[in-house]
Amino acid sequence: MSVDTKTLDAAVEHHQNGELAVAVEIYQEILSHDPDNADAWHLMGVAAHQQGNNELARTLIQNAIGLNSKISDFHSNLGMVQRALGDDEDAETAFRRAIENNPAHAKALSNLAGLLRSGGQFSVAVDYARRAVQAEPTDPEVHINLGNALKDLGGEWVEDAVRSYRQAIGLTSNYALAHWNLSLALLSLGHYEDGFAEMKWRWLWSGFPAQARDFRQPNWQKDEDISGQRILLHAEQGLGDTVHFIRYGELVRALGATVIFECPAPLGPLITETALVDKVVSVGDALPDFDCHAALLDLPHLCNTTEANIPADVPYLNVPAELAAKWRKRVAQSDGLKIGLNWSGNSESPVEQFRALPPDDLAALAALEGVSWFSLQKGDPAQDVPALSSKFKLIDTGSEALVETAGLIAALDLVITSDTAIAHPAGALGKPVWVLLHHAPDWRWLTTGSGNPWYPSARLFRQLQPGAWAEVIAEVMSALIAEVG
Repeated sequence: MSVDTKTLDAAVEHHQNGELAVAVEIYQEILSHDPDNADAWHLMGVAAHQQGNNELARTLIQNAIGLNSKISDFHSNLGMVQRALGDDEDAETAFRRAIENNPAHAKALSNLAGLLRSGGQFSVAVDYARRAVQAEPTDPEVHINLGNALKDLGGEWVEDAVRSYRQAIGLTSNYALAHWNLSLALLSLGHYEDGFAEMKWRWLWSGFPAQARDFRQPNWQKDEDISGQRILLHAEQGLGDTVHFIRYGELVRALGATVIFECPAPLGPLITETALVDKVVSVGDALPDFDCHAALLDLPHLCNTTEANIPADVPYLNVPAELAAKWRKRVAQSDGLKIGLNWSGNSESPVEQFRALPPDDLAALAALEGVSWFSLQKGDPAQDVPALSSKFKLIDTGSEALVETAGLIAALDLVITSDTAIAHPAGALGKPVWVLLHHAPDWRWLTTGSGNPWYPSARLFRQLQPGAWAEVIAEVMSALIAEVG
């Protein structure tokens, strides 16, 4: 029995309005009369995916494909479901099948580009992302995906990524994700005024990992006089970002404000030792009275940061004196150059596969005489962290608290690390820190150069090609030989 087209159209309208339960009920009614209706099976699968039931979604969309395998939308959406289930191999097959049916299927082309990016096939990803733009040039999402693919190539390609994000914004001016991605690309190029201005859009992107704080007191507004006021500063992301941006507390104090910092507990002892803020309150504790507030990553924009006025006086963190003395004594028991080593970060981060330092390549450093190596690695070595070569005589200090790690860093001669949070306390303490960067690193390390405007004591060693760590390690080895003398 055929189904009235108006019935399916009504279901689609409910679906597009977010009324998924109503839409699904109509799809089910359609299928009870017309079990061979591929569109109803497919759309019910899409609804299941949107509701987070991806196992069911896969079955429903596969039913649709069994009835009509020539529809590219079916295969493209099945690919998205497969990705949600962690099955990238079958997702790639689905996307490619959609493209075989319709070589100009923009969604499938763009989705395949995203999948290839996640697997490190950056150049191929750009090719598919460009095809998606050619197929649907008025879709802002495909421009964002092209920008992401270009940014993943790093270096000079970041300029092209900026243009792609601006194209997306030109099509949809309030596209928060496009603005957020644009901010990161601009900051990677050192365009700080524009980059930090764009960063405010993060609060309007539904996928941003932090939420804007909702206080009855207002947000501090740019160029607003806050002299004589009590301002609450609060962290919003990880500990590395908190260490990076707490330096702005001193600038806010210089404006005549009393600065209260709501501090993540692990950083409390370090921040308390500084003159960056007037009062430290641990996250979760009752807040004192305040007049206005600001998130840490909003401060560069509020303080009119440019390349010329980055607050880069180091050290701006201090280790408690008793702790510093403890670690100096402990480190002094070892001979030669005392180097802290960190080779892996958050294993759950999608970029960790690219930025982690391969233990096999690092093994060459172990042969260097005149060095005592100290582990700065955190996490469970048996589960989260790839083991270094047994050639390393690594002094493991255990799972120390962050303040203890800072004490150890302060006592060392040098820190060598991948692009992880360890780089931030090292830089903030003014410790010489060598940061080994994959080809498209985090924005704060910029796209070129061996120095860094945020951390004057940092020296950067960069991949020239994706995955080419051997050349980076060889450069580090030469530099260490010069240090050891």
